[in-house]
Amino acid sequence: MADYYDTLGVTKSASQDEIKKAYRKMAHQYHPDKNPNNKDAESKFKEVSNAYETLSDTQKRANYDRFGDSGMGGGDFGGFNGNMGGNMGDFGGIDDILNSFFGGGFANAQPSNRGNSQARTRGIDIEMIIDLTLEEIATGANKIFDLKHNTNCKNCEGKGYEPKSKVKQCPTCAGQGKVYQRMQTIFGVMQQEAICPTCDGRGKIYEDKCKPCKGHGFVQEIEKINVDIPIGIEEGQRIRIKGKGQAGYQGSVAGDLYLSIRIKNHKSIVRDGMHTSSVLEIGYIDLLVGKNVTVSTVWGDMDVIVPPMTSPDAKLRLREKGMPKLNNSKLRGDHSIKFKVIMPRLNSDQINKLKGILD
Repeated sequence: MADYYDTLGVTKSASQDEIKKAYRKMAHQYHPDKNPNNKDAESKFKEVSNAYETLSDTQKRANYDRFGDSGMGGGDFGGFNGNMGGNMGDFGGIDDILNSFFGGGFANAQPSNRGNSQARTRGIDIEMIIDLTLEEIATGANKIFDLKHNTNCKNCEGKGYEPKSKVKQCPTCAGQGKVYQRMQTIFGVMQQEAICPTCDGRGKIYEDKCKPCKGHGFVQEIEKINVDIPIGIEEGQRIRIKGKGQAGYQGSVAGDLYLSIRIKNHKSIVRDGMHTSSVLEIGYIDLLVGKNVTVSTVWGDMDVIVPPMTSPDAKLRLREKGMPKLNNSKLRGDHSIKFKVIMPRLNSDQINKLKGILD
């Protein structure tokens, strides 16, 4: 049997928080719902669960450190009939973590008559990056794109079997949907309730798998997504589209789609919250005598007058020509114009004439 610390990828001096964090990561990675029909992942999931079961308990960890595997025993699934009494509450640590990841289905528990109710697991969320221009954020935009994801099979409504399939009681769990994992420890035989791996908690076995989805309950489709971009949204913020993530387990609730906003670099405009700015190249003489120029803003090009005798360090401010405020588009920031002075190229005669004027 592999060393429990190596299984979780932690050192023997790891704290309980480090052990818990490592287990969360690996349980999420190898969970059977994320790896359907993957026996290696299922085996790895059992290994990390057994390792965490021991290392998360102070007394069990101390015994393991002292006696090693010989005092802890192994874990096998047994096909019991589900009529065993007693509370298995000592195993709550793993159940709490699994529930936080997968929305339930790992009962801590006292056996009950609910064995035929199938465990339901919410679908996985999807996150995508969507690129937007400053103009699209300022005025609002509608984006349409194709999303490739798993959706509930329409033929079986996500259940994984043909609608008229014959059904029989699961021989592994005797129709209870649950089995018990037994562990031989120095304290005696310990037992933990788990979902039956044969029927996935249904308590029933259907003879005919759904043909379109091959029993998975979902099929991969390309769906056209239509989304309105909120005016004034910021870089890194996300738009949630409910129910457009991956299909849920056995027809349960689908995950969500999250669109993470990324703003494209503008050729001349820089954003700073609600305010924007740009740099205008202008000749030194134009600053002295004044000039009409065209400036780009998120609202389009605008004609601006540079007054005579404008200082090179000055800034021109265009009120309310910046970005609108999120959730209140009537409020807008300003647009600032900074100057980059271009010095004129003069020949010797022009320089001498200029000196004469200055003298």
